[in-house]
Amino acid sequence: MDLLLKHIHANAEAKGYAALKKLAKSKLWKILNETEIKPHKIKYYLEKRDPEFEEKMIQVLTVYKEINVLMESGAGTNDVVISYDEKPSVQAIGNTAADLGPHPYLYKCMGRDYEYKRYGTISLLAGINLMTGEITADVSDTHKSSDFTAFLDRLDERYSAADKIKIILDNHSAHVSKETMKYLGFP
Repeated sequence: MDLLLKHIHANAEAKGYAALKKLAKSKLWKILNETEIKPHKIKYYLEKRDPEFEEKMIQVLTVYKEINVLMESGAGTNDVVISYDEKPSVQAIGNTAADLGPHPYLYKCMGRDYEYKRYGTISLLAGINLMTGEITADVSDTHKSSDFTAFLDRLDERYSAADKIKIILDNHSAHVSKETMKYLGFP
């Protein structure tokens, strides 16, 4: 609030609002409250940067609807639908002391020492089979195309050649890189 008030005092006269040069903090609060403007709060949003977003959204929602129809009908299928995502930069940490178990009148829950050992960061790469709930996961020191293609290899090992594997992905560069396209047999 102080920075906003300082900005108003410094610029009001030049912008043609000389009366605001002496605006009191309490009056500024009153104006902001009456207009329900809250410059001290941040609401996050997601900018749509992909011009093909609508089409991709329809494709993903169609796949989810197909799964729903198949699950409700009980019909067998060779379709395997994997929803895949990465969580990079997960802190790998370890305890420096043993956890304390709950104890009557002492500890209501598990106790853990605040101090920990840092082992660096890792990336968690995981896909869930939307038909069965099975999870295929990898932990990697990196977050590259080679990690993604290694994940695809694990899927090939896990499912039979008769299975048709569909993967729902985000727009991460590793999913469309030259290395990934070459792996998938695209020119």
